[in-house]
Amino acid sequence: MTATAGGISAVHKDLLLLIQGIPRELMLQYVDRYLGNLLAADGYDPELLQTLEMYASCNGHMNEMSSRLYIHRNTAAYRLEKLERLLGIPLKEPENLLLLNMVFLFCRLLEAEKTELPGNGLLAPGNRSR
Repeated sequence: MTATAGGISAVHKDLLLLIQGIPRELMLQYVDRYLGNLLAADGYDPELLQTLEMYASCNGHMNEMSSRLYIHRNTAAYRLEKLERLLGIPLKEPENLLLLNMVFLFCRLLEAEKTELPGNGLLAPGNRSR
């Protein structure tokens, strides 16, 4: 288990420092490419987004993810199948989980840059730059 301070692990803080040099436009491209279908206003489902982020942060361990989300394992499996269809990538592959963790770090970094009111962040429907 990684120690956390303020809800973000020390490792994530280090990764955030590493990716800060990546241009904002490139980060937005990755967010759009890998989360675009989930963030589209007409298909926005915060539960699916939360499930995906938790699954990636649990390194693909479904039991740990379902426990952290307080959902039944079958519900978790159903959501993951739906996510694979929506995203078009196999979620069990480690490189895809790494990529998704990076995309969620991009989201956090982009959110931190926003000066808008809370609730109007990047992960809210319709608030992405294309």
